[in-house]
Amino acid sequence: MRRRELLTGIGSVGVLTGGAGVVLGGLPSFGDEPAAESEPDEGSEWPIEIATLDARGSEAGTIVVPNDGITVAEFFVTGCGHCQAQMPRLAEAQSRLVDDYGEDLTVVSVTYQSTDSLPDDELRTWWRTHDGNWAVARDPESSLAAHYGIIGYPVTAVIDETGEKRWEKLGVKSSDAIVQAVEAAFESFERDHGPSGTASNDSTTA
Repeated sequence: MRRRELLTGIGSVGVLTGGAGVVLGGLPSFGDEPAAESEPDEGSEWPIEIATLDARGSEAGTIVVPNDGITVAEFFVTGCGHCQAQMPRLAEAQSRLVDDYGEDLTVVSVTYQSTDSLPDDELRTWWRTHDGNWAVARDPESSLAAHYGIIGYPVTAVIDETGEKRWEKLGVKSSDAIVQAVEAAFESFERDHGPSGTASNDSTTA
């Protein structure tokens, strides 16, 4: 598996209210409240391509989901207090995971906010203020969020090379929880598909 920086998007209709939000018709997201159930949108183009921003730890360009490794996608908006609180936890998780998985791991934060509502310079300032140092992207069409049935923010999702969503949590989550979810995704994927990503007939479990 090779490293590509993954981008994820959040709902295109968002309402900021007291540090949380309503997205894609969902209810406000607070703390550990469970995410609303939603079926993935199977009609979207596949794989999904989204645009990354030139910012600290991030290069301008496009990336696709799925990519050639495990992706941690963080859906956020800048006016959300919980999203701000999640940033240092995601930073710690990323620093712990990159040593073990290197280019097989992609971490990306994605906002549905367009340049009309949030100019690039303002997003860069927010990113720097909250110590972002990995890929940051915009998905104003909410294509990624719609495909995976993501509602609310912040939402952390772990997606494997085949595009399967292995883990999803709404609200502020600890770095330990993120690390454990990513480690489990790597172990599960390699057990099911083998190191090359092809299906394995070995039913032995660790």
